[in-house]
Amino acid sequence: MANTQTLSIARSVLSQEVGWTWPMFLAGSAIKGNAVFRKTHWAAPGVSKEEVRFPKRLSLAAGIYLGLKQKFGQTRALAAMRRILVPIGEATDRQFFDTLDLSNLTGIQRFVEFKQKMGETPEHRYTQRKYVRVDDTTCHYIITRCLVYDFFLEAGTPELTRSFCDTDQAFFPSAFPDLEFSRGASWENTMAYGKDHCEYLATKKA
Repeated sequence: MANTQTLSIARSVLSQEVGWTWPMFLAGSAIKGNAVFRKTHWAAPGVSKEEVRFPKRLSLAAGIYLGLKQKFGQTRALAAMRRILVPIGEATDRQFFDTLDLSNLTGIQRFVEFKQKMGETPEHRYTQRKYVRVDDTTCHYIITRCLVYDFFLEAGTPELTRSFCDTDQAFFPSAFPDLEFSRGASWENTMAYGKDHCEYLATKKA
C-alpha cells in the first residue's frame, strides 16, 4: 500500500467508513501499523532489506484494520478491508502482468511463465512453491510458505490474509480467460483458512 492508485482506493473506502476524518484516521493507522511492524521479527537487525520491504508495506493494512476493528468491530472492519485489499491486489497483479510480453505463449504455458516471473519479484521471492502437476492442460501447485500470511500471523491479524487469497478470484479470470482457476474442492484451501498449504489449480477450458 504505497502508490497513488492504492492510496486512492484506500481513501475511497475510508471516506465511506469514517467520513471526512479519513486523513486523520489514515495517519493514525500508519502509526498503528509501524507499532505492529516493530513487534515482528522483520524489524530485528540482520533481516535483509529486500525481505523487509513487503512486510513493511503490509503493516499499513494491519494498522487500518486495527483502527476499523476498534471503531466498528471485526465483521465490518474485515468487510471494509476486503473492499480495499482485493482491488489493490488485482491492480498490482495487473500492473505487473502488463509489463510482461507473453504474446508468444498460450494456455497453461502462459500461466506458468507468469507465475515464474512473479516468483522472481521481491514480494514473492520468499514464497515457497511446489509444483504438483504441469502439462498442456493443467498447472497444479501448492504454496507452503506465504510471506503475506507469515506477516499478518505475526502481526496478530491473520484473517487479513483472506482478502489476498480472494484477489486471485478477481484477477485470474480476466488475465487468463481461456483457463479455469480453482483451489480444488474449496476456495478455502489456503493457510489463511487454517490449512497447512495453499492450493492453486489452473486447467484449460474445454
